[in-house]
Amino acid sequence: MMKSELKAKLQRTFPKAKTVSSGRLFTRQLSNLVDESIRTLFNEVSDGIPLKDHLCLIAVGGYGRRELAPYSDIDLLYLHDGKLSDKLLSEIISKINTFLYNNEKEVGHSCRTIKESFLYLDQIETFHAVLDSRFLVGSEVLFQKYKTEFLGKIPEKTIKVFNEWKLSYLRERIINSYNPILLSEPNIKNDPLGLRDIQHMYWIEKTNPLADSADGGIFDFYLIGDSLTLLSAYDFLLLTRSALHIISGRKNDRLDLGLQAEVAEFLGFGPKNEIKTLESFMSQFYKAQKEVYFYIGTYLDEKTNRNKKRIQRELSNPDSLYDDIIQFFAESQLNEEEPSRIDLNEIRFASHFLDDDFKNQKSVLDTFLGMLRQKKRVGHTLTLMHECNILGKLIPEFGACTNFPLFSYHHQYTVDEHTLLILRELDVLIADLWEDRQIQDVFNVCEKIEILALAILIHDAGKVKEGDHSQYGAELALIIAERFRLSEEDTELLRFLVAEHIVMSELSSKRDIYDPKLIASFAKQFSNENTLRLLYILTIIDTKSVGQGILTNWKKEILHFLFTSTLAYLQKGNLADTQERIESTLETYLIEKEGLTTEQSERIVEFGMQIRPSSYLNYNTPRRVYQHFILLYDWKSSGLPFRMIAEREPAFVTLSIFAQSDKQMLLYLSGTISSLGLNLVGLRLFRTEEDQLILQAQITDEFGSGEIAEEQISDIESTLADCIEGKTNIEDLASTTNIWKTLPEIPDGMVEELVKFANDLSESYSVLEVRVPDSIGLVYRILKTLLDFELEVIFVRISTSADFAYDSFHIQTKNGKKIEDTGLLLAIKEKILSVARVKENLGIMEINF
Repeated sequence: MMKSELKAKLQRTFPKAKTVSSGRLFTRQLSNLVDESIRTLFNEVSDGIPLKDHLCLIAVGGYGRRELAPYSDIDLLYLHDGKLSDKLLSEIISKINTFLYNNEKEVGHSCRTIKESFLYLDQIETFHAVLDSRFLVGSEVLFQKYKTEFLGKIPEKTIKVFNEWKLSYLRERIINSYNPILLSEPNIKNDPLGLRDIQHMYWIEKTNPLADSADGGIFDFYLIGDSLTLLSAYDFLLLTRSALHIISGRKNDRLDLGLQAEVAEFLGFGPKNEIKTLESFMSQFYKAQKEVYFYIGTYLDEKTNRNKKRIQRELSNPDSLYDDIIQFFAESQLNEEEPSRIDLNEIRFASHFLDDDFKNQKSVLDTFLGMLRQKKRVGHTLTLMHECNILGKLIPEFGACTNFPLFSYHHQYTVDEHTLLILRELDVLIADLWEDRQIQDVFNVCEKIEILALAILIHDAGKVKEGDHSQYGAELALIIAERFRLSEEDTELLRFLVAEHIVMSELSSKRDIYDPKLIASFAKQFSNENTLRLLYILTIIDTKSVGQGILTNWKKEILHFLFTSTLAYLQKGNLADTQERIESTLETYLIEKEGLTTEQSERIVEFGMQIRPSSYLNYNTPRRVYQHFILLYDWKSSGLPFRMIAEREPAFVTLSIFAQSDKQMLLYLSGTISSLGLNLVGLRLFRTEEDQLILQAQITDEFGSGEIAEEQISDIESTLADCIEGKTNIEDLASTTNIWKTLPEIPDGMVEELVKFANDLSESYSVLEVRVPDSIGLVYRILKTLLDFELEVIFVRISTSADFAYDSFHIQTKNGKKIEDTGLLLAIKEKILSVARVKENLGIMEINF
């Protein structure tokens, strides 16, 4: 036999890891190759020597489970009956071990009798290894005696002690852990949610008298719970570990950043030089770990008989599913009860039946805001919601960050894990238990903690998109504020906290914070002292949650100096008004982020200030204002009738359209979107000083998601062009769709039709709310009605629930004022109910002045 024959066989097998989807199958094949070589060699060395009745080789540990990774140790037990000489045993062990060493395999071996085996049960590692005992070659009679006289007689007390330790270890390490458990550079074997944690459950079950341990294999018998997802996760982790071994050329279980791209390419996720390959691979890795997490939770509750199921009835009614789920978490938070992991798993399954309406249902949103205002266990409760796939359904802007890796040595966790850790740090502050009293005292006088919690939730959501994540996050903040119906004050606070969440960190580490001019400039961004306090607290807990040791005493000191210096400046009364703050923020962004000159930035600031309505600068972040300035200039130079760009968001696509001011563009756009079977969910209209139109629209597909194909976006652009050129009749277009869609009939009385005007929300516009049955072209018909009354439409918000449209329109007269003519309001109401095809004399009319 050639010395390197086994090595060659193994290396020829390594590439198969690229095509095999199961880590268990691959590692089992490697184990079989080693088995064959050891058996052949044993038979050769024992030829003519009476060994077979007195000695057998037993595979133990991972090799015993037939889960041999490419460069893992080969653990062997040389079991003998005490009748062979030490010299003969040494010769046999030396020949077999030397053969394995020559084939570049590390060997861990022991040589014992059955009686001696009992002496090594005081160590849990040895206990686990022998639980995986598997016969290889030699005396089968001796191995059967080993099973009955040793494995079958391991003291029950030993088993009980070790099993109780493992249950406690899993609960404290996984379920009760405060720290994030999805790491940027995980150890596949030993870190939380790695292979070893799964094996702990396996070893507990292995001691069950009903378990068949004859052939090993971690899933060759029944485990408590729904083990299919765990099996899939285990397979993937094993396969990833094997790929890591092959690429490293050695035993290596740490999935370092420098190796992740190569492992991803090896496993077929795409070219290693593309970021999408790495994102897809790590997302799959974290998804596997999440499955392990949930299985461990339900397993522990089953084994310890904790918190038996109690919510099956509540989740069985689809009509109340939304409220049942959000109330479950609200009650757990209010009563400070730890939910059963079995219950949480049921909710995770139920989350698949939540559709897009969940995030828009007022009762759900109101309950969630109430939870943020509770000032107790906010971070903990939101963590549980995220684990159950509920938080991402409610706030898809955050959901887009799920399992999103940052590929940074600076950030030790995924975006979602980092965010939830910040929220749990907020819990510590709420409980008045922060380690630094100086910081705690600042927090204790903060107001609007619920807005801070919302800001934390989405502060890094922009990282899923290239570019300035703070600016993109601020755009998402405005979207969320509209959905939650926040006041203008709270909306601005949320936007500001997200947009500026890194500014204190950057100033304190990159600028001279002892410069009075810098302090004065920085202070002008704040409308009040509370906003400064909230930003300071956000900066502190954000920095701490990046990773262990990041928030050093030096970092805390300079942040505190920047905070106190700015606070002192504000308390002297040097506060700028809102418009000045926005203009200052825009100019600073243009100079520092875009590298423009002062003259160039002033020109863009002036451009933004002249756009009507003046809310343009509140709604659009500096990044987007700059983008609009450039695109508007390009469009005017092109001579084209309009220009359209599309940007993908987590839950929708944003269209920005530049055109000559023409009310028909509203109708063209709404009719086009309707005809393509898409949904218009938000619309804002702005006009430049030269009366050009900036139309911003958010659209979703027919399922309420942002998965809109490029071809559909192109269709919107070409159809708009046809409408402008008169090639397409907008009336015909708006009443048809190329998507087969049948709206179910709504039972009478299920939802009451409503047309409501509110004149108490703004000095310059009226708010029209419409609740009527949804139908093809409804938005188009309402918009046409408003334009027929010669009204200006400045904002539209569209949502649908239970196949009813819940639409909001911000409107004003052509003179830029709100509508106060009661007769006109009544006429608008009757016309809208008519075009919505509501039966005559039905529908409620409300006017708030």
